[in-house]
Order: sequence, then C-alpha cells, then structure tokens
Amino acid sequence: MIYVTHAQLLRLGRELAPQRRRLLQAVHELRLATGGQLRRRFYESGASAARLARLDLAALHEARILHRLERRIGGVRAGSSGFIYALGPIGRRLLELERGEGLPRGSGAWEPSIGFVDHALAVSEVWVGLHEHLRDPLIGAPTADIDFRVEQAAWRSYLDLHGAPAMLKPDAELRLTRGGFEDRWWLEVDRATERRTTIRRKLDAYAAYYRTGIEQQRSGLFPLTAWLTVSHERARVLEEVVGELPKNERRLFRVGLLSAGAPLLLSSDGGQP
Repeated sequence: MIYVTHAQLLRLGRELAPQRRRLLQAVHELRLATGGQLRRRFYESGASAARLARLDLAALHEARILHRLERRIGGVRAGSSGFIYALGPIGRRLLELERGEGLPRGSGAWEPSIGFVDHALAVSEVWVGLHEHLRDPLIGAPTADIDFRVEQAAWRSYLDLHGAPAMLKPDAELRLTRGGFEDRWWLEVDRATERRTTIRRKLDAYAAYYRTGIEQQRSGLFPLTAWLTVSHERARVLEEVVGELPKNERRLFRVGLLSAGAPLLLSSDGGQP
C-alpha cells in the first residue's frame, strides 16, 4: 500500500479539479453510484462528454479517491458505465482532513452485499432522476435546489411516548426549494424483498414519530413519506398495507413506482400530510 502523507493530502485537496471534487462528494453522500449515474448527473450527453466522464472516474479510482467494486451492473458489456463506485481510502482521508472529523464506518473501500448494492443504487437513481427531471426543458419544471440526504444523515433519534429511545430510519430525506417554498419528503425504496409485516412495522414507526410532534415543532411541518417500488403489483401490496392504518395516519404516505419517482416527489403536496 502506498502511504500518503498529511502534506500530500493537503496538496491533493488543493489540486483536485472542481468536477472531480463534485464526483467525490456525490459518491460520499450517496455511498454508492454507478459510472453511468454519475455521467448522467454531472456531464452533458454525447461521446466527448462520456469520454471525459470515463477519464475523470478512472483518475479518481487510480488515485484511490474512489473505489470500484468488484461487481458491475450489466456485466462487461456495460463498459465503464457499469462500474460501481464507493468512497476510496484516500478520498475518505481527504474528507476527514478537510472536515476535521471521522466519517461513519463503511465509508471506505469495501465490498458490500448484493442486496445492499442493489438498494443503494436504487436510492442513487432517484437522486439522478430528480436532477434530470428538473433540467429537462420539455416539462417546464422550475429550477429547484435539491438537498438529498441518505440513511444516517436522514435518520431521527427521539424518545417515544413511553420515554424509550427510538430511531426513525428512512432510506433518504429530500428537501426541494423552489420559488421560496420548501417541499420535504422521506423516501423508502422498496425492492419487493420485505414481508408485509416488515412494511407495517416501518409504517407504524413513521406514525409513532408523527404523534410525538417533534418534527412539526422543529420545522413547522411533517414530511410525507414516498414508498417507491419496482412494479404495479408491488405498489398495490404497499397500498393495501397503508390502507390498514387509521385514516389520519394513511395520509402520511404516498406509493409510487421507482421509474416514476421524480414526478411524485415534484408534486405540489410534498411535505403537506
């Protein structure tokens, strides 16, 4: 292993090109992203932009700022777009140096399980889709600031109504600022791998947190929770489980498809249960 000194890290941080720093920051915040997702988010369309994306990502990988997982999406035929990127050991050290604090465990070069990879990439796809949807001139969507926080950055710790420690664990939190207004969502990405009883426990956790009033006191509103899933059949299952809740709790949730997540999240009722 090549040792990188403190001075070398400082110089690396100063010399890192803005586009490459954006790639580093995105992978850190999302935890995992494919080369294709990063290209769609940060580069224009066309062969020259795709080539530049490949060069930037290859350079970050070679410098161990980003880490390529052994697994690819779509196999060898997917080319560089199929590479999956995580934060690399040098990228981790660089961010820790700049922030003056340690990063959560699991942020370094590691090989997560297939289930974790599939779920994390589905969350990253929602993030990419939002940016694509907002910059598409054909739909006439207004410009928005997107604050997208994944897992621990979106979680809420609190004391439940019985005084016991509890934690609400959405997959992500979304804040959309448009025209002076802010819409807020929590996201649950459903890959159709969990039983109805598990889904119900998650729904009950959101309802329990809602009843504490903590979020409403803190920010003035309680975000809606979007459950985004893989098929119409699975969406019907989720809607059935939501339908088992009391009426005043059912209104906290929306169910939709992952493939149509952006239109749902950009709807006018975000954060208004």
